[in-house]
Amino acid sequence: MDGQVLRHVMRHVPSPVTVVTAAGAGERRGITIGSFTSVSLEPPLISLNVAREAQMHPVLAAASHFAVHVLREDQAHLARRFSLPDLTSADQFEGVAFRPGPGGVPLLTEALAVLVCVPYARHEAGDHTIVVGEVVGVEQARGVPLLYYNRAYRRVGEEVAVRVFAPVNRASSETP
Repeated sequence: MDGQVLRHVMRHVPSPVTVVTAAGAGERRGITIGSFTSVSLEPPLISLNVAREAQMHPVLAAASHFAVHVLREDQAHLARRFSLPDLTSADQFEGVAFRPGPGGVPLLTEALAVLVCVPYARHEAGDHTIVVGEVVGVEQARGVPLLYYNRAYRRVGEEVAVRVFAPVNRASSETP
């Protein structure tokens, strides 16, 4: 199968929009990631995927801590900025409000949520690395999350009513 076919299909799957930041290998960096998910509650683990060719890859590999920032619906500009592959480290953070966290990780202010993590595991997968982090700190704010769907940033829509079906009583439907 062609990877472009998979890309086309995945455009129909809404993704969270996060910016992952880290400090390591002599610089600080950020990258926009849509492949963020919870893995485990005991211990509290998350995962994300990073292309091995990304400038963030060696920084994340050398970092003692990294942070996952869940963006609010009004922060698409940050998602766009950290998705540009050719920005220098200084350009990425120019004009962006942040403060230093554990291990020097840049913590973006005003994100919907910030999960501070320590590396837990790494798994090579094709042209990406799956990074698993143990969550060691969380900050939360109020707001609506930013989503990425069909090549555009979007906000969460209306709640959908779910039709509830009565349980099937298999014993009564069986014939003697």
